[in-house]
Amino acid sequence: MKNYLSSTSLKSQAKGQLLGKYGTLAGTYAIHALCVSALSGITSLFLNPGSVIEYIIYFAVSFLISIFSGLFSYGETYIYLKTSCGQQPVLSDLFYGFKQTPDRIIRVAVVFSLISYLLNLPVFLLSLLPQETLLNGYGMLLFSLLTVVCAVIGMFLMLTYSQSYYLLLDFPDCSAREALRKSRDMMKGSKGRLFYIDLTFVPLMLLCVLTCGIGLLWLMPYMQATKANFYLDLVKQN
Repeated sequence: MKNYLSSTSLKSQAKGQLLGKYGTLAGTYAIHALCVSALSGITSLFLNPGSVIEYIIYFAVSFLISIFSGLFSYGETYIYLKTSCGQQPVLSDLFYGFKQTPDRIIRVAVVFSLISYLLNLPVFLLSLLPQETLLNGYGMLLFSLLTVVCAVIGMFLMLTYSQSYYLLLDFPDCSAREALRKSRDMMKGSKGRLFYIDLTFVPLMLLCVLTCGIGLLWLMPYMQATKANFYLDLVKQN
């Protein structure tokens, strides 16, 4: 029988590992967020979709930004894996994904982006319908059901492949396809555990709203370190 650490134990480990490292970790989160926000803002400024073609171009550019963000996410995964293993992270680690076989990372980032965009596409298309159609009983019911179904499927898939970046880091010879497959196998029976861990952070996220997002500089390192410990615990049991 596998004896996984509880969410409380994983969080406790994360808190201890983060001591003396918050400045660096908050800085990496801020750099990532600012770079992606700046690119998204420029896209929205110069691409104001009004026709179908313009919407396609807008989403294509947004998709590329999402993949670019994946390279930063890989760097953050590297940072928190180092932190959880007792090593000292540095700001330059955030760009680790740009230097280490980025083709594998990009392939995984494409999968994550496809999951997000394809599952949101039906909801987006429905939102383009005339308002009077959406506001009638059937239109609103369809919109609500589709939103819930897409969210559930997307969450399931993201949890399934959530360990892919860690696996790419731990196994340098592992291809993107193999990392996704290994993640799927590792997460069998553990998706509920990771989902529960995410839920335990919801109250703190709500509090961060009251700080206009500034609290995220503390919360995101805490969340990511906890998830890195979740991965290490998962590896030990598999």
